[in-house]
Amino acid sequence: MQAPAFSTFSAIAEIFVTAGVLTVVLRNYLRKGFAVRLAVAVIVFEFSVNMMYMISRQRAGHDSAASSPYIAFMAAHGILSLLVFVLFVVFAYLAFVAIKRDRHFFHEHPFLCFGFLGLWMLSVGSGEFLYALNYLL
Repeated sequence: MQAPAFSTFSAIAEIFVTAGVLTVVLRNYLRKGFAVRLAVAVIVFEFSVNMMYMISRQRAGHDSAASSPYIAFMAAHGILSLLVFVLFVVFAYLAFVAIKRDRHFFHEHPFLCFGFLGLWMLSVGSGEFLYALNYLL
């Protein structure tokens, strides 16, 4: 089955979004400030492209996905993706407020920092796996 162009674009874009998230979080963790513009760009892009992609996939009700033996895995991926997006928005806001007080949110909360990054990587990895499963294998 040939991958839809939007699916391919989203799968590739997610790698760049992940690079942005890692940059924002790890710079703050290493006490090198907070990349406000990059965080905002990642949030806007993630919402306007990748979240809209997931919404469009859900609304389309693809018959092949609905009958897939991986339907529970697909649902878990979607829920996790939404969760990590919301967490990134919340943590970015908290880091922005903290940097105004000359504090580094991610450095001061290493468990949240690395727990969040682990969930983010799990979300991205499961999405890339689903793309490969549906269109490459």
